[in-house]
Amino acid sequence: MAQRIALVGPVASGKSTLATAIAAHTGLRHVDLDDLFWGPQWTPVGASDFHDAVRHALAARAWIADGNYGGDVAEILLERAELTIWLDLPLRTCLPRLIRRSIRRAATGQELFAGNRETFRHLVSRDSILWWGPAHHHRHRRRWAQRLHPLTAGGLSVLHLDQPAAVAPQLRAHGLLAPKEA
Repeated sequence: MAQRIALVGPVASGKSTLATAIAAHTGLRHVDLDDLFWGPQWTPVGASDFHDAVRHALAARAWIADGNYGGDVAEILLERAELTIWLDLPLRTCLPRLIRRSIRRAATGQELFAGNRETFRHLVSRDSILWWGPAHHHRHRRRWAQRLHPLTAGGLSVLHLDQPAAVAPQLRAHGLLAPKEA
């Protein structure tokens, strides 16, 4: 089994949920890149601090890291990974998940990264993940399609999952999730 796994895909494709489940089943340490990116009051940390934190977290021997970052962070992640799980799910799947998740988080006051919380007021603003996620969905899918294409992946092992119903069975088949209970 791979000891360093990158889990990538668009907003609300299930990255963090799956990374948590895979970590619980395999014992791999879960690295959520959003935890490294966000500072208090939804302020991103500086780029060099973010890159340093990613390098430090991924210097470990074993981990599963999830996130949807491009540029240098994507390269750091993919250079260290032995396996990349690409959740390439359509907007028609991700958007309802995003809406449900955001409303639940706002209603419960769930603490996210660096003490940040989604609020109903924040959800209707132009800075909202409800606007940002769908607006960037296709761009992120294209970026990962280009970067993880067999001709450009540089020998990286990629598990490309583009059907929601196939995600759990494929991950079980690879020993990354517990077998389905009868």
